[in-house]
Amino acid sequence: SGVGQIWALVITTIVVRAFVTLLTFKSTMDQQKMQALQPQIAKIQAKYPNSNTNRAEQAKLSQETLTLYKRNKINMFSSFITIFIQFPVFISVWGALQGSAVLSSGSVLNLRLSDTISSVLGNFRGAWYANAHGWWTAAILFVLMSATQFVAMKLPQWITARRTKNMSKTTKNPAAEKSNKTMRNVSWFMLIFTVIMGFFLPAAMGVYWAIGGLVTMAQTAITQAIMGRKKHK
Repeated sequence: SGVGQIWALVITTIVVRAFVTLLTFKSTMDQQKMQALQPQIAKIQAKYPNSNTNRAEQAKLSQETLTLYKRNKINMFSSFITIFIQFPVFISVWGALQGSAVLSSGSVLNLRLSDTISSVLGNFRGAWYANAHGWWTAAILFVLMSATQFVAMKLPQWITARRTKNMSKTTKNPAAEKSNKTMRNVSWFMLIFTVIMGFFLPAAMGVYWAIGGLVTMAQTAITQAIMGRKKHK
């Protein structure tokens, strides 16, 4: 019926993400700490408004920022470590889903897990309202996958913004703005890449990413709670 396959994907996602979390826990905590330190980083950046063009100010800004990270035991390259570990895991899961015969025979609400969302959404044979080939299911899965990935990406930023909403605003720093814009662009690129891949890969991969988004949100909530408790102590 496909229900067993969905549960298999849920269990697989939890096991895989738990394994990745164990390997990247330190880097994940570092990324969360970076988000929490944004107000302090903004104050440092405000001290050097010309760091974008002045090399002396740029050196001082970099030194103070590195000192802040070192004091909070943050590894600057932690995000690259996470990507380095997650990419081969993604390839492995993709290969497993592609070569799984049992997924080829499973379907949920007329959507075969081996079919791509793009092919199903373009299949309007029969009455469109009957969901004969699972196009409604594919559309809902695509929206759900995209939404969970978006919220998972933005959640740390929302939490940081909520915690710092009552803090005084600092002067904008051109270099900081450029750096933050680059980070935002990278995040949006990763999100768009995931959504596009989910559209053209088998629906089972979309289910994996939708569940993965929920797991990431839970992971963010847990790490933020741990950091909040440590800060309170």
